[in-house]
Amino acid sequence: MYPNPVLKPTPEIILPTDRLMEYFSSNEKMPFMEHLEELRKHVFRALLSIIVGFALVIINKKIVFDYILFAPARANFISYRLFNKIVRVIHKNNPMILSLNLQIQNTKLLGQFNTYLWVSFIGGIILALPYIFYEIWSFIRPGLSEQERNYSQGIILSALVLFLCGILFGYFILCPLTIQFSHSFRLSYLPENIFDMSNYISIVIDTTFFMGCIFLFPLLVFFLTQIGLITPTFLKTYRKHAFLIMLVIASAITPSDIISMFIATIPLILLYEISIYTSIIFSN
Repeated sequence: MYPNPVLKPTPEIILPTDRLMEYFSSNEKMPFMEHLEELRKHVFRALLSIIVGFALVIINKKIVFDYILFAPARANFISYRLFNKIVRVIHKNNPMILSLNLQIQNTKLLGQFNTYLWVSFIGGIILALPYIFYEIWSFIRPGLSEQERNYSQGIILSALVLFLCGILFGYFILCPLTIQFSHSFRLSYLPENIFDMSNYISIVIDTTFFMGCIFLFPLLVFFLTQIGLITPTFLKTYRKHAFLIMLVIASAITPSDIISMFIATIPLILLYEISIYTSIIFSN
C-alpha cells in the first residue's frame, strides 16, 4: 500500500480588477455608498476640468485656429519648409511646393460659430485629458497593491508617450502631405480647389487623432499577449497579411500619392515590428 499523495492547493490568481472589486465591497474604512460618493466627486472634478479647457480654447481663439488648425494651410508652415529642403537636396532647384495659397471658405449660415463651439469642446476635452486620467488614477489607486501601482504607472506613461508621438507625426507629417496633394491635384485647369472650412478642420483633427490611436498598437499587443490571445509566432506568421492591411490603412489616412502613402506606412511597419518584440518579451 502506498500512502495517498498530498495534493498541494492551486494558488489563486487575483486580477487587479478582482482586487479592486474586493477593495470597494469589503473595505471597512469606506462602505460602498461612500465609494459612490467618492466616485461622484472624481467625475464632477473631471467634468469641471473639461469646462475649464473649453473656456481656455474660447478665449484663445487666435492661437487655436490661426497658429494650430490653419497653420498647415500656409506655405511657411515648418513642415513645408522641411520638405522643400529635403527635395532640393535630391533634386536641385525643384522645390516640392511651388505655391500653397489654400482657399478655405464657409458655406453655411452660422458655420463659423458652430465650428468655433465644436472645436472649443473638442479642445477642452483634449486639454482636460491629463487631469481626467489623474482623477481615474486617484480613484483606483487605493485598491491596488504597491507592485500593481508601479505596473500601472508604467503603462500610463507608455500610453501617453506613444499617443503624443502619433499626434506629432499626424500633425507635422501626414496633415501637410494630405493638404499639399489635395491642393495640387486637378482634373482640369478649369475647376479651382476651394476647401470647405468644416471639412478642412475635420481632416486635420481626425488625421492627427487617428495617428495617435494607431501609435498605441504596441500597448494593445502587450495586453493581448498578457491574456494569451496572441503570441509572437502568430504575429510573425501573419506579418505579410498585416503589411497589406497597413497599406490599406495608410491609403485611407492620406488619400494622396504613392510617396505620401509610403511615408504613412513606415511608422505602421515599425510599430508592428516593435509589437513583435514586445510580445516576445512579455510572453516569457
